[in-house]
Amino acid sequence: MSKRTFEELQEALKQATMPDGADVIAQCIAELEELDSPEARALCAGTYGNRYLFTGDYGLALEQFQHALDIYSQLGLGKQAAVTRANLGISHFRIGDYSTALECYTSALSYHQQFGDRSDVARLEANIGVAHEVNGNLSEALDHLQRALHIRKELGVPYGEARVIGNIGNVYYASGNYPLALECYYKALDLHEAHGNRVERANILGNIGAIRKATGDYALALESYHQVLAIFKEYGHRGGIASSTSNIGNVYTHLGDDVTGLVYLRQALVMHEENGDREGVALVMGNIFGALVRIKSYEEAYTILEQLDAMSIISPNTAIVREVNRALLHVAHNEYVQAEKSYRVALELSINHELPNKQIDVHAYLRELCQTTNDFPGYIEHNNEYTRIVEETNGKETATKLAMQEKQREIDAREKEHQKHMAVLHSTLPKHIADRVARGEEVNDSFNNAAVLFLDVVGFTTHSAELDAGVVVALLQNIFTTFDAISAENNVMKIKTIGDSYLAVAFGIANTEQRIANAAVAMMTSMFTWPHTGERVKFRIGLHCGPVAGVLGTERMQYDVWGDTVNVASRMESTSEPGRIHVSEAFATHLPVTSASDSFERPLQVLERGTIEIKGKGLMKTYWLAEYSEQ
Repeated sequence: MSKRTFEELQEALKQATMPDGADVIAQCIAELEELDSPEARALCAGTYGNRYLFTGDYGLALEQFQHALDIYSQLGLGKQAAVTRANLGISHFRIGDYSTALECYTSALSYHQQFGDRSDVARLEANIGVAHEVNGNLSEALDHLQRALHIRKELGVPYGEARVIGNIGNVYYASGNYPLALECYYKALDLHEAHGNRVERANILGNIGAIRKATGDYALALESYHQVLAIFKEYGHRGGIASSTSNIGNVYTHLGDDVTGLVYLRQALVMHEENGDREGVALVMGNIFGALVRIKSYEEAYTILEQLDAMSIISPNTAIVREVNRALLHVAHNEYVQAEKSYRVALELSINHELPNKQIDVHAYLRELCQTTNDFPGYIEHNNEYTRIVEETNGKETATKLAMQEKQREIDAREKEHQKHMAVLHSTLPKHIADRVARGEEVNDSFNNAAVLFLDVVGFTTHSAELDAGVVVALLQNIFTTFDAISAENNVMKIKTIGDSYLAVAFGIANTEQRIANAAVAMMTSMFTWPHTGERVKFRIGLHCGPVAGVLGTERMQYDVWGDTVNVASRMESTSEPGRIHVSEAFATHLPVTSASDSFERPLQVLERGTIEIKGKGLMKTYWLAEYSEQ
């Protein structure tokens, strides 16, 4: 029999993450399988899917997420279906099916935006940004990723923030802006290290390795990739192990050591095949094919080529590499006509997919072929095209960077406005209330048990009439600043000041009466003097407890509390005496018990005042509160 309910298992899975929570996840899966309800089966399938995603078994992840989605759709559980559809999109993305991934992300985003699920919106904005980056739409990618980062910062999710920053680094990397990319990578790396996210840290180290490889620093690139490989092996991350092994192989081929490179590439190929990563298989096979042609291992190269031809290759880059290497194989056998055909297929692909860098490479190969065959008109044609596209590409690269800089300036301006908005909110509202407003939450609270403090400065009107206005303001500011610190120290929320009155409330956590009583005593015993007489400033304080409502004004954005409890606390203050704390019977009886012997056994001395007339309430039994003393 299952030990826990479905809801308990669902909550446990929310708290558990791979790899540290692997044992917890396995136990939850076992208990869900015992429950065997439709929801349990769906949650179980989704959990399996997430586990397979982590380990890089993308084919199995697809199967499990699709199974979960089918069940949630049948049950009419829209939110769960949207979350699962997003995970399905990640699985499609990992195997190189980018168009399907984007469809899944967009569908899930629409649902979460409709219902205000901001954490999920952030996750999907980031996923969509990554998909745009892969498709070469860098400006759009940066826009989506910055939206995701903005929400992550608001929600206070360092883990999600680090992932988005890393993806922003990928956009800069794709644009050739390596300094900014490295800045993002190292920032993300620090965040992941601070929160112990070693697998994500490994991903970032891999990105840093890619920059080192792109800039020709192959020794440091190898060092980075070997670090990454060690981490992925430690956690059994199959996808990470495969990609890291492939990256190491590619570095060796760039160093001209195709033999060593092939050793790593063959290992990576086996792993990608086991993981069901179609795009990974095609990419590695293309790299193996190129290495075999370079070392003149033509027989095996033909075998690899046959396998590549039988595959459905999604990535245009992989397809172009295949055709270029096919052409080089023909050239090696003096099959120049066939070589030209393959080059032209590669050229057409690069033109159709608007890949100017690939067009440059292919025109260079065609130019070389024309020189070999003494086709001088063809040589001139391809040389001219090569030169033209190089010049255009340089111009376009500059334009792209300028467009991205402009986009960044727009994003920075929005962020600056947001910071100003938050500064205004924090200056007028308690921080946790301001943060809720910023997240778009409706602030309409209800507290069953709150303790309310009203304080008034005794003789304020008389004394202030004899003083300069600036002196009065300075004195009040000094008093209320001290009271703010006392409130914060006792976990009491200051609500507002009205003239010389101070209103504060304690709620949300245990011992509200004790906390606000401690604050009241500290305020009452604080030392302030009137500047013109040297007399001590005295206060009246009233305390009461009970239910209150917390509301936020729509025009002035001021958080306030109201209800009968607030009114009674105000009456306690107005019927108090200078230098005394007046409390209701309800408040007195809620203070914790000690061994003292007074009217009540409390940590603070509670003395009966008697029954008095309270406006709007009639006769009430009330008490005086003072610090406990043996006397």
